[in-house]
Amino acid sequence: MVDARLPAEWLGSIRIDNLSDRAFRVLAGALMWCNGQGTDGSVPARYTKYLHPDGDDSAAFDELERAGLWEHVDDGYRLIGWTTSLRQSTAEEVERYREGARRRQKEYRDRQRAASPATPLPHTIGARHTRDVTHNAVRDETANVGSGSLPETMKKRGAYATRDATHHVTHNAGSPSCSKHPTGTSEPCGACARARTALEARESRLTISGWDCTVDGHKLVTDGTCAVCAYRPDRSVA
Repeated sequence: MVDARLPAEWLGSIRIDNLSDRAFRVLAGALMWCNGQGTDGSVPARYTKYLHPDGDDSAAFDELERAGLWEHVDDGYRLIGWTTSLRQSTAEEVERYREGARRRQKEYRDRQRAASPATPLPHTIGARHTRDVTHNAVRDETANVGSGSLPETMKKRGAYATRDATHHVTHNAGSPSCSKHPTGTSEPCGACARARTALEARESRLTISGWDCTVDGHKLVTDGTCAVCAYRPDRSVA
């Protein structure tokens, strides 16, 4: 598809402003027809009837001729200044553009094919099949992750439940090491760090500046004790 141009300088142009509406419409129709047909401004007499919805308009044709916008030739009319004052593309320029667009499109498709895997997936594996495989794989991998995998004590609310569930890690805050490293380790261990925190809390050696348990609530650690105050729950109360 080729578009016709209406130059911006026509706004306020004396020559264009002096045209009647019918003459201007014939001019616009001639630009569109010539671009679509690739005639570089020539309109054979048998096609002038397509330039206006009402068909040939000899008065409008003469008006365009007096304005110097087209001229009468042996087989119809020819627009004057097709590539200069009318600012239109020639049929040769349009064809070069189209050829360049076709070449670029072909190069793009060749690159896409080269980037695609050489062996396509079997046609039996569709979207539903892939979805089922992915769903089952994720389900199997995550079956023991999340709230569903927590011990029953972890599902209960409160510090006592947390204390019971993490007893194997902190030894009820009676040791500065975890069960995996009963005698301590020089390697970084998160479980050992939590055990030390719990032990310091039990011995009232861990304080947080500015924390008021009567206002902000207890700062509970893994064994259910408070890391700030002397709050030490009795297991028999849980």
